[in-house]
Amino acid sequence: MSQKRRTDKSSTTAAIQGFAGVMSDVPLPHGIELRTDLERTIWHQVSRARAHDDWRDMDLILLAKIVCMEADIRTAQAELDSVSMMVENKRGTPIPNPLLSVIDTLERRQLAVIPSMSLNQTASDPCTLNGFAKLETTARSAIARVDADDLITRPQ
Repeated sequence: MSQKRRTDKSSTTAAIQGFAGVMSDVPLPHGIELRTDLERTIWHQVSRARAHDDWRDMDLILLAKIVCMEADIRTAQAELDSVSMMVENKRGTPIPNPLLSVIDTLERRQLAVIPSMSLNQTASDPCTLNGFAKLETTARSAIARVDADDLITRPQ
């Protein structure tokens, strides 16, 4: 059984891969579609938790589920914020708003999926040993410091 050789994280190749990961979005897995612009925004934000090359297809499928749940949580929370934590039932008795239960259920489901994706990676995790995530973070910081966003053409 041959092992995949790791790229030296201090090499020029690794630095180029780190910058390339910053410049491109993590694509959705085949067969997965996001429903709204909010979901696409969340996808972009959360998919940056790991270097582009470190995502496995199964993780991306789970990430899409998390993104959809997060959008639903935000939508329900906005609706709850526009009304009240307490509502009256048919008898006029104050009860907790049912949206609280919906939000709680979505958050529990979301939190149940996250550990299977190893989003809280440790230094011993094989996905982090190659250091691409650190290189991408460094590249993002460098781009932010020089305000190069206007100078770099990004795929739409």
